[in-house]
Amino acid sequence: MKGKTIVACLLLILLCFCPGVFAGQQQFPELSSIAVVVYDADLDQVLYEKNAYQSRSIASLTKIMTMLYICELVEAGKIKLDEQVTASANAASRGGTQINLKSGDKFTVEELLYAAALASANDASVALAEYVAGSEREFAKLMTKRAHELGLKNSNYVDSTGLLSIYSGNYSTAYDMAILSKIAMENPLFRKLVSTKEYGLEAQGRTMRNSNALLHDVPGVDGIKTGATTPAGHTLITSAVRHGRRLIVVVLGAPSREVRNEESKQLLEYAYANLEVLIPAGTHQGQGYVSDGVSHLIDVVTAEDFSLFVFNEEMRKFDTRVELQKLRAPIDKGDKIGELIIIQNEQEIAAIDLVSNTSTGLASFIRRLWNNLVGLISRLWGGD
Repeated sequence: MKGKTIVACLLLILLCFCPGVFAGQQQFPELSSIAVVVYDADLDQVLYEKNAYQSRSIASLTKIMTMLYICELVEAGKIKLDEQVTASANAASRGGTQINLKSGDKFTVEELLYAAALASANDASVALAEYVAGSEREFAKLMTKRAHELGLKNSNYVDSTGLLSIYSGNYSTAYDMAILSKIAMENPLFRKLVSTKEYGLEAQGRTMRNSNALLHDVPGVDGIKTGATTPAGHTLITSAVRHGRRLIVVVLGAPSREVRNEESKQLLEYAYANLEVLIPAGTHQGQGYVSDGVSHLIDVVTAEDFSLFVFNEEMRKFDTRVELQKLRAPIDKGDKIGELIIIQNEQEIAAIDLVSNTSTGLASFIRRLWNNLVGLISRLWGGD
């Protein structure tokens, strides 16, 4: 009996201090949010979806496209971050969350971008839209055009803020928002904006704090945007990077801010707990033939781990194909010599570098001549 007690205590200690040991056995969270997507941004895979293609009001998630469009203009050199924007009476009168702009106030493009990203400021978003396109309506047309260019088939914008709903023609889907978020997080300026926890507006003598609670509280989270209106419910898109893998979690139509935050966090934790290394670095993948090498054959191994998020046994299934370069000596151990193609559901989803696990020098001229002769005879004999 004493022995069993000791074993039980040891197991309890193991569970407390090594949470990853049994992490893959976690229960999938129960969700009350209306539409959800968990997206592997590195492999472009939907890991989980609930009503992913249902058109919905998206509230301030609209500002993701607003900010990305302007970030792309900055990147293209068409506008500069230090350019002064004068707030119009229309921008200053915009309701909802705001930084209390007054007509005639001047802020830089950069300051207004941070206000939109951190404080979800509607007045700042409208000021930027008017500065770029002359009016918010014209800017919304540019947003929609850009969405279609990016392959977002079920997204439409009629404002820059998200105050307008699906009933006015402002909508998207959880799937489209996941794709947009992945693209946005690849933009360095956008990523800097949404990963910033605090930003000071000197002209107002105030410091804005990012409204994304998970950015402050959850390890690995680096963006992206919150939102809430009556038609949309509470919305949140979260980006996180752990173990070198980026996840995008989209939650739309949650009943409260607390629920959207908690469900987003639970989805992140569940996904990363079920990230499995299925092909470790150094896994043998056969041999490569080096016709002019001192040694004709070299061992081929994977250069890095290959991991998948495994929510069920079906997600663990994949095929591989080895593609080697035409090998020429000398080859050193660790040299890249090809790729291992990962195939899942008949789609190529990843390519892992293959490297030589052995070295071979360049054979002498006589040896190479002999090897070529042998190779020629072999091809003729084989009918090639």
